[in-house]
Amino acid sequence: MVNTDMLTDIINGSRGISAMIIFIVSFLMILSSSSVLNQITDSALGQITKTNDTFSMNGAISSLVLGLPVNITTVDMNNVQKFILSGDWKMNVDKGNLTDFTASFYTGPVNGGTSNHTHQLGDFRVDSNKNGSYTPIQISPDRSVSISGILVVGTNGNSAWNDVNATINVMKGRTISIDLADGDTERHFMGQQIYGIVKGLEI
Repeated sequence: MVNTDMLTDIINGSRGISAMIIFIVSFLMILSSSSVLNQITDSALGQITKTNDTFSMNGAISSLVLGLPVNITTVDMNNVQKFILSGDWKMNVDKGNLTDFTASFYTGPVNGGTSNHTHQLGDFRVDSNKNGSYTPIQISPDRSVSISGILVVGTNGNSAWNDVNATINVMKGRTISIDLADGDTERHFMGQQIYGIVKGLEI
């Protein structure tokens, strides 16, 4: 006949051992997870605490241009003509050199008029320094980058304006602004910047 007190001690001892095993396994799993998390965090921090000269990004054009005459001082938002700009853009930089920047977007009046058309931006050539050299393009730790140069603006797939002075600004890896020199495009964009968002960024 089994001694009940002895059986109770065995069961309690088994429970204690099982609990200890579970505790040890859980502790090791936490240490392992913490180690992996630290590695990921260190890797991510390593990317955002230094500049990078090789990266690619893309996004969407989503902007509004107001039909404003030159030197206007007040704007009647109810009656001013408005033009929607909607499309896509992409940028690639390799070892500090801009290898590609293109944008393609639809534009037309918000009232659905008949002047709908498309624009293409491409053949971007970065400004050189006074001595003819080029400053390497780098994206900053907060994911910002600014590039100035000249590009070609097309309309409906055909070249419309060549050698258009332009500045591209990406702010904190979230938004983009494209500033085209007003005089170089015959005021086609009314002296207003084209805005968009960043959808993808690889460093």
